[in-house]
Amino acid sequence: MRKISLLMITSRPEDGEELKELLQDTPWELEALPQIEDVAAALKAAAVPMLLFDSDAAGPHWREEMRALIKSRRNACVILLTNVSDQYLWEEVVQHGGFDLLTRPFRREQVLSTLLFAYAHCRTPWPKTIARSG
Repeated sequence: MRKISLLMITSRPEDGEELKELLQDTPWELEALPQIEDVAAALKAAAVPMLLFDSDAAGPHWREEMRALIKSRRNACVILLTNVSDQYLWEEVVQHGGFDLLTRPFRREQVLSTLLFAYAHCRTPWPKTIARSG
């Protein structure tokens, strides 16, 4: 089985341990990044630009950090790792260019469906502009 690299930045080592266990026997290979400064370069070099992003790793400016990371690579899919799951947070993530949320405690079916959807999105060559008729 060919592995697909999945980047992660988190302030919680247990996130990596739990996600690696959930991703066993799947095509996903989790690559934990030690510092926020390493993320932009890793996203640019990634074959598939997907990032699991813990807002705590970026501190109070996570929105700006997330937006900057997304701008560093076209079609980047940033998924926020969070303890809170609500519509307002999801809307805020999407408004800042993020893709989705994964809520702790992680559930295998939620993780896998979110990753598959993000993977399909990252691999789709979206047009830069949509032609208007009329």
